[in-house]
Amino acid sequence: MNRPYIIINCAMSADGKIASSVGSQLRISNNEDMRRVYNLRNEFDAVLVGVNTIQADNPKLTIKEEYVQNPKNPIRVILDTHCITNEDALAVDEQAKTLIITNGECDKNYKSNVEVVQCGVDYEGFIDLNQMLEILYNRGIRKLMVEGGGTVIWNFLKLGLVDDLFVFIGPMIIGGKCTPSMADGEGINQEDELINLEILEFRKIGNGLLIHYKMVK
Repeated sequence: MNRPYIIINCAMSADGKIASSVGSQLRISNNEDMRRVYNLRNEFDAVLVGVNTIQADNPKLTIKEEYVQNPKNPIRVILDTHCITNEDALAVDEQAKTLIITNGECDKNYKSNVEVVQCGVDYEGFIDLNQMLEILYNRGIRKLMVEGGGTVIWNFLKLGLVDDLFVFIGPMIIGGKCTPSMADGEGINQEDELINLEILEFRKIGNGLLIHYKMVK
């Protein structure tokens, strides 16, 4: 299968949480890490999130000029099985091209920079990632940055579709047994199902820690 080079980039608390206990967005990254994220995003052809992230956080998924000079906004990719992304969501504004990957009919009236792309689903009803990645590759996308949320990250990891993983760990505890984590989903049942990683680098960024992993194939 032809697919882009894929990284996951995320920020989590010291106990692995990525949002509040009710799922609302929290500022975990510091300013130094935000500069890193925007510069990293500037190097990629596309940035991908799931529709739950769009609904919960309403991100723009563009690049702030205060962090990057002469930024090149990546294509925004939204995994949205039932095409429920609001027409006024920030990620479908006119600042960059957006692809909404869906499985059904879409009756939304998006702006001309937004394209709705049909794709199959897997056995759980999520967008079929292998098919979706081939679609992106055929559209010239060679470098893809996955930013969340936890279910999307888990699905990429469990299928072995990740080349590099960058995790910023903020010095805080959020807690809560049902609080969203970096890798939600069904999880593993036994040791031989573990998704193993190799640490390539770790460094302090401001008051937090960045760890660069690669997947052990």
